[in-house]
Amino acid sequence: MKPPSLRIAIVGCGTAGPAAAVLLKRLGHEVVLFERADECKAVGAGFLLQPSGMVVLKELGILDEVLAHAAKVDRLHVLDSTGDTLLDLRYGEIGKGSFGAGLHRPVLLHHLIAAMNEAEVDVRWGWEIEDASKSDGRWILKSTDGNKCSGFDLLIVADGARSKLRDLAGTGGVNRGYPWGAHWFIGKNDGVFPENELYQVVHGTRRLGGFLATGRDLDGGDPLVSLFWSIKIGDDAAWRARPIEEWKRQILDICPKSAGLLDQITGWDQVLTARYGDVRMRRWYGEGIVVLGDAAHAMSPQLGQGVNLALADASCLADCLARHPLPEALVLYQRRRRLALRYYQFATRWLTPWFQSDHEWLSPIRRVFFGISRRIPLARLLMTLSMAGLVGTGRCSSEK
Repeated sequence: MKPPSLRIAIVGCGTAGPAAAVLLKRLGHEVVLFERADECKAVGAGFLLQPSGMVVLKELGILDEVLAHAAKVDRLHVLDSTGDTLLDLRYGEIGKGSFGAGLHRPVLLHHLIAAMNEAEVDVRWGWEIEDASKSDGRWILKSTDGNKCSGFDLLIVADGARSKLRDLAGTGGVNRGYPWGAHWFIGKNDGVFPENELYQVVHGTRRLGGFLATGRDLDGGDPLVSLFWSIKIGDDAAWRARPIEEWKRQILDICPKSAGLLDQITGWDQVLTARYGDVRMRRWYGEGIVVLGDAAHAMSPQLGQGVNLALADASCLADCLARHPLPEALVLYQRRRRLALRYYQFATRWLTPWFQSDHEWLSPIRRVFFGISRRIPLARLLMTLSMAGLVGTGRCSSEK
């Protein structure tokens, strides 16, 4: 028997929000998505779309359109500043034809918005929701400018790592910012960095440069590359008070081939700062409410899984609501997502200090550990599956 249709409010138009909106609207639910921005505008550097995320984009019907703008990535290649390889993980080891996709973030959001338009999702732009409460078992949402919208059976919180609403789930949790983050910039690749790999260079645990080919933007044009440079967040202001050339020199010290990319940067206004969150919740749902994406489980991007986990959250929730009435569906969602989300949260916390910390003493241990691990087939396979977002399945397609 098909569960009854619901009136559903979704707060946030990042990744999980619009993906859930499309899938739930297709199931016959009444969906209203609230976004504080006045228009569709993605913020953030390039990212790596994994096989786990591609499965959901195929379900949404937008995979081909998204991949048309992407750079096909075959490997993760991490070197130290002497040129020695620390990690070399190749997607081909998990199956012929497997790959990642370097992507410009606005490309994904553009196609998610198009899918919402096609599904006729009611999107309320310029609605910043500051609070929500219940009356007669249904949610009432209140915006910062005093507008209200009511009568919702389910509230989906997908407003990012700095969520104002996650505590409404009543399950407890913390949001601790990492002391480390990154400076980032998107520029023309000019054929310098391989378009088929995520290329990283490290020097100790305090310096890490990442270069990800991210395909082309929505207007086509030249191939792009995203630069990520590790920084201690507490040092951000001090760096920005210094000449930009001093910042460039430290990158050139460990990656001379980045000279052409750095020449495209003429001032600090072109370099943005990414601050990493560490969101932990004991349970991702409450009575008539569920928290998805970074709002539920933001983490350091060491495994690059934020977007992919958010897509899988949306797909799993829709599948659970297609099979069960609301209370049982949320319980099932928690059970199905627990393994993948707990694994990636643990793995990211464990991995981050090896690449972003003041623990320089970890460097020789890192060299030995990863040197041995990449020569052990099972260990290398686990690392590659982790990179691809496939540990714990990453999504749910069948009832257990």
